[in-house]
Amino acid sequence: MKDFEELKDKCIGEVTHLGIKLGNISSWEINTRAKTRWGLCKLNPDGSYSIEIAARLLEDDRISETACKETIIHELLHTCKGCMRHTGKWKYYAEVVNQVYGYNIKRVTQGIEKGVENYESKEMNVKYVFTCGNCGATIYRKRDSKFTRYYRYYGCARCGASAWSRKTVG
Repeated sequence: MKDFEELKDKCIGEVTHLGIKLGNISSWEINTRAKTRWGLCKLNPDGSYSIEIAARLLEDDRISETACKETIIHELLHTCKGCMRHTGKWKYYAEVVNQVYGYNIKRVTQGIEKGVENYESKEMNVKYVFTCGNCGATIYRKRDSKFTRYYRYYGCARCGASAWSRKTVG
């Protein structure tokens, strides 16, 4: 198992070394229940941030230290002012960190990019599969949500088109 405290400190050091000002992080948690995400950054009512990192990221020996650092830095960048979404400043900061340190920090990372082939498909009971009719992007959902009910009104994150088709699997 990787040393989370050491990785966290290295990541904070790398980001702040570039002059990127992080927000106030009030808590860090290793989430043992997370199955479909690598990390999460939450804005608390008091203006501080809570960061969760999936335990499987730290426990799985097939996932490199670099892949763990990419996730931690991804979540750290969300604490910067105006960076809760994956656009604008967040995207700019991610590009800067990627260029300087050779990382591959982006909006979404699949298991295969972390060195774990088909990780998601084994653990995730998919109920809905959405495919963009314009660019072919695919979204998987386990349960009913606002998106699964009103998907026709949502644009694709990759190409912007509102051309989703839905397939119910389970």
